[in-house]
Amino acid sequence: MRGITNGRAKQKGKKDLQAVFRALRFKDGLTETAIGDEFSYHYNKARDGFVGNYVVYEVIDSNPIQRADDAVLCRDFYAQIDVFSVRSFESKLLSETLTHLEEKLTEKGFEVTMEEEQFEPDTKLYHQILFVSKLYS
Repeated sequence: MRGITNGRAKQKGKKDLQAVFRALRFKDGLTETAIGDEFSYHYNKARDGFVGNYVVYEVIDSNPIQRADDAVLCRDFYAQIDVFSVRSFESKLLSETLTHLEEKLTEKGFEVTMEEEQFEPDTKLYHQILFVSKLYS
């Protein structure tokens, strides 16, 4: 019996998150260096000194949920998404971006929990944290 490994669950989760970011027209932070109103996304990497709108996502864990014999049949994938913006949470751009992000994540099968929004005085960026999870088998 073949189950789902931790590595495969994490790989699928990252692939699904990247698909959501591309659907929202976020730019891949590895290839994009322009600063503007568009959001870029980065995996597990802080953007020290970067001013602009960006998303950092990080895989937290992949826990086994269901087992049969020695195989894990289902794993719950967990990730954190940090959204940083030069715009206020009151702005139309950031408000719409967060709404669309949550909608797309839900469409892709993720459960979404949002922490309280905050302003980071040291970077002068607005910051929203989302915790997402999805079951993979």
